[in-house]
Amino acid sequence: MPIMDERDEHEALQNKAIRGYIVRALAKGSHNALLVRQITNALVADGLIIAPDISKHLDYLLDAEYIVFTDRTANAYNAYRRDAVIKLSRKGVDLVEGTIDDPGVAI
Repeated sequence: MPIMDERDEHEALQNKAIRGYIVRALAKGSHNALLVRQITNALVADGLIIAPDISKHLDYLLDAEYIVFTDRTANAYNAYRRDAVIKLSRKGVDLVEGTIDDPGVAI
């Protein structure tokens, strides 16, 4: 297993924080859902990201089955452009409530 240097470790912590922010934001949204642009705007405003590209974070959460897109044609890489709506799945709600744990998401 490769050893992480300080920069890699910081990036990993940042990624976990961003994924946790997304999940917590969705939990506060109406019916556990928000527009991708609402989430990216909040992340930028809070200084967690500079550019509105959160595709790798959405992809992680989608692969882990914590989120779903309400539009079947939306995916992690076109969600911002399509102004897609993301919704917490049942598993995502369990993550927020602490029923399950994921070390890759800082709740």
